[in-house]
Amino acid sequence: MPGNLAVSFPQRLADSLFGDRIRISFSIVLLLLVFFAGPKLLSWLVLDATWQGTAEDCRANGGACWAFLRVKMNLIVFGAFPTQEIWRPSVFLILLAMIAYYAYTHPREVGRVAGALLVALFLAVLLMHGGIAGLPIVENTRWGGLPITMIVTLAGLGAAFPLGVLLMLGGASHNPLLRIPCAMYIDVVRGIPAITLVFMTFAIVPLLMPQGVMIDKLVRAAMGLTLLTSAYFAEALRGALEAMPKGQNEAASALGLGYWKRQRLVVLPQVIANSMQPLANIAIAFVKNTSLLIIIGLFDLLGAARSSLFDGEWQGFYRELYLFVGFIYLIICLFLEAYVAKLETERNDRISR
Repeated sequence: MPGNLAVSFPQRLADSLFGDRIRISFSIVLLLLVFFAGPKLLSWLVLDATWQGTAEDCRANGGACWAFLRVKMNLIVFGAFPTQEIWRPSVFLILLAMIAYYAYTHPREVGRVAGALLVALFLAVLLMHGGIAGLPIVENTRWGGLPITMIVTLAGLGAAFPLGVLLMLGGASHNPLLRIPCAMYIDVVRGIPAITLVFMTFAIVPLLMPQGVMIDKLVRAAMGLTLLTSAYFAEALRGALEAMPKGQNEAASALGLGYWKRQRLVVLPQVIANSMQPLANIAIAFVKNTSLLIIIGLFDLLGAARSSLFDGEWQGFYRELYLFVGFIYLIICLFLEAYVAKLETERNDRISR
């Protein structure tokens, strides 16, 4: 068996690159790009790059200025958070990395991972705000960078998924008083651009609150993305629900299970399992949509990175900046893809047994 696998890998690689005319065309174009652009890109990225020094050194060398990232790293990753207190958001990011590692290595412990993320989110807010255990208070107007991106992502996805489940169940209901409003909500919200919904939530929510009641703009931003994402979650789950055999629900009903027990024990586990890839794509889109927070004055990872270019001495090194920020987004999104693939593999293994 190992020998067959070793022989089959080159064959699978060849099929994926040169299996048909379209793949052959793309492979040829890719090889030409690597041949003509590869050496110049390597020189700019590594060989002629400046790893430490001043902005003048970078301009003199002509390559990538990685020294810019070294100087501005705290501002890019943590925004305007006080330098002497950076350990507080750092603890949150380290905790998230530990939870991510545990989640990937223990794909069956979804409940524990969800609970750990909830605790991490709570601790992040306590740590970063301060006011306890002698920690000085840091107003969230000074929060920024990667911690803001992860806080909004965890809070937004954590609220959007159960809301999406309820919208899906409401849209599938036989009661028109539930079905029509849920269907209208899903269709209308999915037709609104994300940037418009975020701005509308930020501007309109205060007008709907009683006089003297204010909702923090970080919460309002998360609300806007949550409302948008819940509609996409509901639509992805609805597709899986329609694909599920009706006999499953009928059999559960014949056993005497009530509506909510049928949903919890029979319907939802299958619907969620069969829509893992669409749900992962929506979560990835949410992570990238957090970059819209800059329009309401919140400096997420991308916003904090762009603010580092305001320094006149280091202006002009935006290529290096966006490559670094794009790499961070790429790592987050690749992990989400890998984790979902791990969940699906684990599920398929259990089914095959």
